[in-house]
Amino acid sequence: MPPPPNAASCGGGGPLRVHFYDVGQGLAALVDLPDGRHILVDAGDAPRRPECGSVCAVANQHLLQRLRADLRGAPIDLVWITHQHSDHIGGVPDVLAAFPVTTYVDNGQDAQKPEVRRAHVAADQRGVSVRVVDPEHPDAPFANPRGGLKVTAVVPVAWPSVCSRNANDCSIGLRVDYCSSSVLFTGDAEHAEEAKLDLHGPVTLLQVAHHGSDTSTTPAFLTRARPAYVVISAGKPGEGMNADYCLPRAPIVRRLTQVLGVDSGTTLRAFDGLRCDRAEPTDWVDVPASSRLWATERDGDVVLGTLGDGAWTRE
Repeated sequence: MPPPPNAASCGGGGPLRVHFYDVGQGLAALVDLPDGRHILVDAGDAPRRPECGSVCAVANQHLLQRLRADLRGAPIDLVWITHQHSDHIGGVPDVLAAFPVTTYVDNGQDAQKPEVRRAHVAADQRGVSVRVVDPEHPDAPFANPRGGLKVTAVVPVAWPSVCSRNANDCSIGLRVDYCSSSVLFTGDAEHAEEAKLDLHGPVTLLQVAHHGSDTSTTPAFLTRARPAYVVISAGKPGEGMNADYCLPRAPIVRRLTQVLGVDSGTTLRAFDGLRCDRAEPTDWVDVPASSRLWATERDGDVVLGTLGDGAWTRE
């Protein structure tokens, strides 16, 4: 439920709100800052990705429709692309065509990849400022107002050696703090990068890396992050690109639930087989999950709000 209209929030401003959109096997999340500005973290997949069929087109249209409703005519102040895989950057041209955007950020990698070129061309055509955030440029190009609000880039001091062959480990994270509440976006950072990240302390809300893959979310990472709430953005079993990835994985759901605690009869369908390319229907199992764990595959769009007191409530 939304916070009561007369509830006092941190710094006297409005709530901090995060919309995790159901974009299938991808990520797109709109952050509504208490001062009225908006950050879009990733933009879902390209609507015409050949391997995806109609699923990506439907997800792209859903994203644009929800953004229109949630922005209510306001611009997107910052588009933050965690890394250059299609399920995170592919929807950028459509977003830039549909909404006024002030600044676009990515990690400066793979400039010749078709999806990256399309995003940069779209930004250039619409006069959107393009900035790079990476280990050499670790500051988020975003002015932080008073009132307990802070926006911070989360990048390692140097890219892991595997970054040159694995774009996931070149993800640029983003952290938003609002008094005692915080949210951390990790993109698809895998084990090598997770170990190098300075998280700037524990977080209350975590975007689970790589759609709940077992390549991410190590016990050591969770010990440092200590999330109280988590969201997994992943496609439905066997649908669209998730037919090739089979995410989330059951061991990660169990690991997260152990950290968060099980306080309800909620379950989440997750893959518990050995190989996705040989998946059988019985490899998908219902795993007991905390009521503080949300997943777009099960819950659709997940909108969470906080008044800065550390608690996040689904709206």
